[in-house]
Amino acid sequence: MKSSILKDIKNIIFDLGNVIINLDIEASNKAFTQLLGPQKQKFFDQLQSIGVFQDFEKGTIDENEFVQFIQNLNKKAISSASIVQAWNSMLLNIPENRFGLLKEIKRSYRTFCLSNTNQLHADFIHEDLKKNKGLNRLDSLFEKVYLSHEIGMRKPDLEIFQFVLNQHDLKPAETLFIDDTEGHLKGAAKLGIKTLHIKGNDKIENYF
Repeated sequence: MKSSILKDIKNIIFDLGNVIINLDIEASNKAFTQLLGPQKQKFFDQLQSIGVFQDFEKGTIDENEFVQFIQNLNKKAISSASIVQAWNSMLLNIPENRFGLLKEIKRSYRTFCLSNTNQLHADFIHEDLKKNKGLNRLDSLFEKVYLSHEIGMRKPDLEIFQFVLNQHDLKPAETLFIDDTEGHLKGAAKLGIKTLHIKGNDKIENYF
């Protein structure tokens, strides 16, 4: 039975992490603590304060520059490979049943993916999909996929939501945005887009 939140909806924009693909942020935190030691949080706060994570998500720095920022914070030598592995360790999987669900949803709605992500995560996900599912990127699961580092914009900025609406002539009142971050949903709601917050153990399967 369809959720009442889908009433009058013709278009659905999905977030990626913790909506489509499962994440384990703590796995990445533990991996970086092993690499950087007890100063890990201090180092990451420094990166946050100078906008490194945001720049990586917007594509204004590439993966090599991102890795170098982390290497430069620490006095001991850390390999690029170990940093990439720690960074990607938060990425789990797309549950098997979700592939079928997305295809089913796509038959009834126009579907899109809009994610704040980065080149390292995108490469990992696409390589995994190709290896294990024979899929060419995420594109086969949606009408169009928008990744922040490829378009130079990130949620919750209004411009990224307006961009997607304009690209496909979508009406906000007929569009549902599904995300696990409340702040991102507030950005979309400012444009009149309907929103659904996936939090805790909730999952999209509960609404379709």
